[in-house]
Amino acid sequence: MVKYDSREIETITIFEKITGTTVKDCIINEEEATILVKEGDIGAAIGKKGTVINDIKKRLGKELHVYEYSENLEKFIENLMYPLKPEEVTIKENTVEIRVNPAERKRAIGRQGKKIKNVNKLVKRHYDVDEVTIA
Repeated sequence: MVKYDSREIETITIFEKITGTTVKDCIINEEEATILVKEGDIGAAIGKKGTVINDIKKRLGKELHVYEYSENLEKFIENLMYPLKPEEVTIKENTVEIRVNPAERKRAIGRQGKKIKNVNKLVKRHYDVDEVTIA
């Protein structure tokens, strides 16, 4: 079970109140917040032309990333990698390997590994997975 601190609880409350969506998970660090919404809620979370998400960014004073949950692990990985499109997602026992176009590898990992760290954290919280790697 995931425990949230007061910042995360406050962010979830603000996000759900403004968007009318259901938040499944929230990760916050100094520079950014990552929100995971239930399947089917991504449109409402972003809003027309990103208006809703931009309003929330201003309120939080942080960069905001919003992803849609899926009960299908491969689809969930694809959602977390957006806007990148993985070439292949291989699931072996408790390990997931994401193959991306070599030209997009840096973006898939993110600055200082932030993107892949967030992907790892979210996947581990919602699936029986020990590690997610980029190939």
